[in-house]
Amino acid sequence: MQNDQTTQDAKRLLVAMSNNHSEARMVSPYGLHRPFSPSWADAEQAGLDRVRRDAAIWWLIENNLLERKEDAENLRDEGKGASDYDYVYGSVFRITDHGRELLEEIWEEQRQQ
Repeated sequence: MQNDQTTQDAKRLLVAMSNNHSEARMVSPYGLHRPFSPSWADAEQAGLDRVRRDAAIWWLIENNLLERKEDAENLRDEGKGASDYDYVYGSVFRITDHGRELLEEIWEEQRQQ
């Protein structure tokens, strides 16, 4: 079970990715929410070092808030999890519908503060 720090880091990272990558949040001629490649600027904006960024990305993937664009569905269908370092780094991702719902909740909380 992940700790609260990882959960908070993951939320901050998700917000940073949605802010930094217009393709992650825009409707395009190719469909909703085009895939994007996360960058270190996302982690820096979220205030995360490498270890915390890694844990946050895995938390987002494991909780179905972020998915790898290429073969993400195939791996899930086969019952295989992301098993190695290369699965995440240098990959292209898409924020899932669940991830978008979480982003909306976060933005609503921020508006109320």
